[in-house]
Amino acid sequence: MSEREKRDLIVMKFLHYFITERNYSPVVVHGIQNEIWLENMDEEIRIVRIVMGYIHNKEQLEFDNFKVNRLTRQIKLKTFTFKMKTLSLYLDVNENVELVDTKNNYKVNAKNEKTLKKSKNINQYFKDMPDKLIFTEEGARLYAKINNDILRKNMDESEKLNDLFRPKKPVVTNLLLALITALMVLMYVLGNGSTDTNTLYDFGGLVKDGSPVRLVTSIFLHVGLLHFILNFWALRILGSQTENFYGHVKTLIIFLFSGIVGNLLSMLLMPENVISAGASGAIFGLMGAVLYFAINQRTYMGEALKNDILPVIIANLLLGFFISGINMYAHLGGIIAGMIIASGLGIKYKTSKFERVNGVIASVILVVVLTFLVYFN
Repeated sequence: MSEREKRDLIVMKFLHYFITERNYSPVVVHGIQNEIWLENMDEEIRIVRIVMGYIHNKEQLEFDNFKVNRLTRQIKLKTFTFKMKTLSLYLDVNENVELVDTKNNYKVNAKNEKTLKKSKNINQYFKDMPDKLIFTEEGARLYAKINNDILRKNMDESEKLNDLFRPKKPVVTNLLLALITALMVLMYVLGNGSTDTNTLYDFGGLVKDGSPVRLVTSIFLHVGLLHFILNFWALRILGSQTENFYGHVKTLIIFLFSGIVGNLLSMLLMPENVISAGASGAIFGLMGAVLYFAINQRTYMGEALKNDILPVIIANLLLGFFISGINMYAHLGGIIAGMIIASGLGIKYKTSKFERVNGVIASVILVVVLTFLVYFN
C-alpha cells in the first residue's frame, strides 16, 4: 500500500470514529484546503481537524495556529459559543517540528495508530480512539464498511433533525387561545368587563394571600383589550414555536408550570390590595423554553439565537421595567421556570437522562421553596 493510500485509509478511519462513535458532524469552512473539520457542541473538544497538508517548519505551524484561531472565532460567533477547544490531527509533520499546544488548540501527531497511543491529548479526550480504529475487515470490504456506517449514521441524524424541526399543528396553542378568548368575552357578558376589579376577582384574578386556585385561573384572564391582544399575539407565535420543538403535552406543561411559578413569585413580592392577571408569566416561560432549545441546538440555531431570540427576550424584559402596570415578577419567574422545566422535560434526541433528572429536581425545589415562602412563611 502506497503512502497516499495509507493516509486516505487513516482519514477514513478517523471520520468513521468521530462521526459514528462520537456524533461529530462535518463543518463547511470556506478558505481551507487539505483539511476536514468536524464539530460536536456537546463534547469538551468541540472542533476536530484532520490536517492532510504537510507541515514542514515552525513558521508554517504558527500560521496554522493563526488560521485556526481566526476560523474558530467565526464558528463561536455563529454557534453562540464562548469557549471552544480544538483538536488538530496532523497526518504529515516534519520530524523537526515540535507540536506545541496553545490555548484551546491541542495538537496530535496522527501519522498512524501507534503515534496516537502516545498522545496525551488522545488519552485525555478520546481514550477509546486507538482501539476503535482497529477493524477486522481489509481492503475493499473495509472501505465499504466505513462508507456504509458513515452513510447510515448521517441518514439517522438527518431523520432526527427532520422530525425535530418538522412543523406540527399547534393544537395546544389553539386551545389556550380559545380559552383566554372565551374568558375575555364572559367577563363582559357576565360581569362588568376585564378592567373591573370585582369582575377580575370573581373570575379568579391573582391577589396576595389568595387561594392557590388563583395561581392557575389568573393565567387565563387579562386586564383590558390591549393586554389581551398583545398576549394573544405573543401566545400564538411562541406557543406554535414551542409545540414545534417540544410537542403538545410538553408545551402545555411548560405553559402552566411557568405561569404558576410567575404567579407564586408575584404573590410573594406584590403589594397588598393589588389584583393581577394575565398569561405573561406563562408566555415568558415559553420564551425560556425556546431559548433553552436554541442554546442546545445552536449549531443549527446560532444565528437565530443571536439575532432574533435573545434580542426579543431582552427587549421584552427591559420594557417591563419602563412601562407601569406590568408585572415584572411574573415575567422573571416565568422565563426562569420555562428554562428549568424545559431541561426537565428534555429535547427529543438531545437531552440526557442525567440532565432531565436534574431539571425535574430543580423544578420541584423551585415550586416547593416559593410555595413555602408564599403560604407558610
